[in-house]
Amino acid sequence: MALNRKRALSILFLVVATELIGFGLIIPVLPQIAFGMAKSPLYIGILMAAYSAAQFISAPILGSLSDKYGRKPVLVLSKLGTVLGYVVLAFSSSYGLFLLSRLIDGFTGGNISVARAYVSDITPPEDRSKGMAVIGIAFGLGFILGPALGGFLYSPEHGYKVAALVAGGLSLLAAVLTLLFLKEPDVRRQTRSTVSLLREGFSAVLAWPVLSVCMVYLVYMIVFSGFETTFALFTSHIFGFTVRQNSMIFMYAGILGFIIQGSIMRKRVLSLKLVALAGLSIAALAFFIMSFAHGVPVLLTAVAVLSLGIGLTNSFLPSLVSIQPEDSVQGAVMGFYEGIGSMSRILGPVLAYSTVIYLPRKGYFCFGIALLCAALFLLINKKIKAKAA
Repeated sequence: MALNRKRALSILFLVVATELIGFGLIIPVLPQIAFGMAKSPLYIGILMAAYSAAQFISAPILGSLSDKYGRKPVLVLSKLGTVLGYVVLAFSSSYGLFLLSRLIDGFTGGNISVARAYVSDITPPEDRSKGMAVIGIAFGLGFILGPALGGFLYSPEHGYKVAALVAGGLSLLAAVLTLLFLKEPDVRRQTRSTVSLLREGFSAVLAWPVLSVCMVYLVYMIVFSGFETTFALFTSHIFGFTVRQNSMIFMYAGILGFIIQGSIMRKRVLSLKLVALAGLSIAALAFFIMSFAHGVPVLLTAVAVLSLGIGLTNSFLPSLVSIQPEDSVQGAVMGFYEGIGSMSRILGPVLAYSTVIYLPRKGYFCFGIALLCAALFLLINKKIKAKAA
């Protein structure tokens, strides 16, 4: 059983890592492509938000489908959909085709919620954070390798075609390995309709314990996505960093996150709630340090503290939400959870670029306040189960 669990987690790692590597491959060249294909700022905004908006809609649906039909078939089909999205992207020569490729990838890219539900199926609650840490490491690796490969594979002669085909090839590899080697979890599948399961999942999300954790996740992801899209401008404005120096900072943060979440995998905790609270508080502290940083050593210290906070939050907050509902709606609930993350990746940059970008130090201080409020809300909320009963 332990061997099967290790193999399953390894394949899930590959599924999520290829999703994020593929996403990261395109992100460095997406703005140039968008500006080249669309002259109107509105059309550019639609293109940039399409992937996350589609994920927001699809993640709960894919999660509910996996509750009914199984995790494995949904994972395989969603990865094949991602392959199709990248193939369309590679050969797109118009705004309409490019938008279609992002929508296809977004609608089928909700497989991360299914991967989290699979982890919930095969891990006992006391070990849940170890399984979720695997997903977190895959995220970190994807964000390190994706942009690096994207910048390397992009060329004036071939544009983004090679990067898109490589991303599609990685997703196809993950689909084949999932089909051949991933075993369906030994849990009872639902016989009710998908609509009924979606309705039950939505009811579970509206129950206060799940809704509370999702509210915390909403605040966290708005802050994180706002930080992610403004950090390069923050460092260039405050410290005069170049594009290369900012890339090194992101790689530094990614490597730290990889190490931290690798360490988390070996730990068992008694209270998921307390560790998630600690992660939010440490991330808040990092933003406070960053808002007052006047030297590079202090900035690097703040980034290291932030990597620790993000590592803890990314591993233990999804573990916390997974123990709140009944097992029968795990897929739907994790789908809603991931859908909130997708919505936040739209809201975060919009809010950051309309407020934070004008006063970066004060903006980052406000990021810290927001995370501290989320941590306090988690602390005083007695209805959230800290561990499985």
